[in-house]
Amino acid sequence: MSNNNSLPSVKEVNQWSPDQVIAFLNSYNEEKKLFLRNEDIKKIKDNWIPGPTFLSLTLETLTQKDGFPDQLPRKSDLANFLKEKPPVKIPLAPIHFFQFNTSLGGITEEERNTYFILSTEADCTSLYSRLLGQLIYPPSYGNTEDSYHDLWDSIIKNTLELFGMHSASLPTLQFDRNTNKRTSTGRNRPDMVVLVKNVCPFRGEEKAREEGGDPSIELVDKIKDWTYGDAPYILAYYAIGVQITFVALYKPEKKRKLSICSERIAEFDLGRRILPIIVNLCPSRDSPEFQTIVRPNGTIIELGYAIKKKFTNEDRITHLKEIYGMLSLEHSSTHSVNLAPRGEQREPNDLRELLQALICTLTCLKGMHESKPKPIMHRDVRWPNIIRYHDEYQKFILIDFDYANYSPSDEPLEEFSETDHAPEMLTKKHDLKVDIWGVGNLINSCNVTGIPSELLNFSTNLCKGNPNKRPTASVALDQVEDMFRKWFPNDDWLERIGTA
Repeated sequence: MSNNNSLPSVKEVNQWSPDQVIAFLNSYNEEKKLFLRNEDIKKIKDNWIPGPTFLSLTLETLTQKDGFPDQLPRKSDLANFLKEKPPVKIPLAPIHFFQFNTSLGGITEEERNTYFILSTEADCTSLYSRLLGQLIYPPSYGNTEDSYHDLWDSIIKNTLELFGMHSASLPTLQFDRNTNKRTSTGRNRPDMVVLVKNVCPFRGEEKAREEGGDPSIELVDKIKDWTYGDAPYILAYYAIGVQITFVALYKPEKKRKLSICSERIAEFDLGRRILPIIVNLCPSRDSPEFQTIVRPNGTIIELGYAIKKKFTNEDRITHLKEIYGMLSLEHSSTHSVNLAPRGEQREPNDLRELLQALICTLTCLKGMHESKPKPIMHRDVRWPNIIRYHDEYQKFILIDFDYANYSPSDEPLEEFSETDHAPEMLTKKHDLKVDIWGVGNLINSCNVTGIPSELLNFSTNLCKGNPNKRPTASVALDQVEDMFRKWFPNDDWLERIGTA
């Protein structure tokens, strides 16, 4: 080694043994020149890295060796956790390093020296060209929100993409910006979403400086229910022109509104360290949290905080507005309806959840079948149209009333599947009892194993070929509630949901 006050040459390091690598790291860490943590040195020591291998370490491989936390920091520790000094500095050639002009107020010398190191031997060229150059020389912007998109992307989207693209824990990192925010859809989803395994652990609301409204309030107000399982918070940002604030959206306690905490995050590696853990704590999703679906008949379904359906037939909207009057109609226009709440599409996992789903579905059908002056039938009771709503009662909700109608109806629905619908509905006049058949078929088509014979016999009774021999929704509801009390005598869910 040359001397104790200068960095070794490449030729010297190439000849080092693993012991010499460790001695070098220990000495420079003690002098606080490399800002390496003890755990980082331990990883290199455990891997018995010689000089040539040590030289070949890049930002990418070092961050892959860096240990990620196995659990999320507490909310109170989150800001400090994200402000920790990085385990390795990013090497930049002089031409790039000194472009960070510390005299102009954009970055202090301490901030520059925390993240970067001047190097004539190595330079993260791809990092500079894809990310740092845009931060030093940001894109221009005007007075409209659209004019800020390139600027916001250079700070947020490009950073997450660059540090997440090589991460095995972020295999499906996807970005999507809301292009309909000036329409009613704008209230239905964030301006920017990041999807990982169909879950949205990071989102943003954006405004130009001249626009009205408070994006920090929109972040909270748009979320109607918590669908993120055991994750105690998700991450977000709100932007007003060039000012960007990163926040954590907290899991609500009981019925209290989501609280929001604004914390400035001064570090790049947000995505790799935190987002994978949040996603792993969330329930798995079969479809993206925010998505647009186009059906063969031309109907457009936008899945956001609520569900927006856009139809080509204006008469269909008129009919649905009347039927959906008993539900929560968030917004309607000539060709579309916005519906709430939106929960998680998931079938029951066990007998308890199956009984809960049956009770919730029959409770809804009882109200529909007893509605005045005309009873209403759903006509499409099956698992894809039942969602799990994550409130404190953990209810199941019957949705998708596109084919609902007043009972009785002379209109056969020949396009329906014979396996999922009452036989009389496909060929002739039918009434409320088609919904009872649908409830019985829920039991037959579920994935729950070990269903008691009493419940299987109940299903057979609901699916009898003669509609007149099927029970009413009220009678069937009483029977399922009796089974729930018998099999789960210490469970107070029925009493709690009865007060909902």
